Amino acid sequence: MIDVTKLLIITNNDVTEEYFKGQIRTEMVETHKDVLLKVRDYIYAGGWKLITHPMASSIKPNQTPFRSIILIQSKEDNTEDIIMIEEALISFEKFEGDKKPTEWYRKTTDQDFKRIDFYMIEDAIPHLTR
Repeated sequence: MIDVTKLLIITNNDVTEEYFKGQIRTEMVETHKDVLLKVRDYIYAGGWKLITHPMASSIKPNQTPFRSIILIQSKEDNTEDIIMIEEALISFEKFEGDKKPTEWYRKTTDQDFKRIDFYMIEDAIPHLTR
């Protein structure tokens, strides 16, 4: 069982931030890339490990503007996490130049992508705290 006081959610999804406010520490950033960069900073600083994969889901990074990642305070070796977050950033940058969704598309799909991101995080928490 994981102590939720040791968890941290880095997100750019206001739905996720609002839901977990007061339950699990959250940090809000502006963009999907900012989430990856902030997570990388925590991992490189030491004392943090990934709980959820930075590239979770089959949605390409350029297709969803929202990402939430759970970290845990840990003194364990985080070399694998360093590799994983760096690979996630490389993958993100590979797709970053691809065709961007139109403004109309974003307006009609953003809430759906927020829900998908939120549900992935919401679903992970009970599995961590059993």
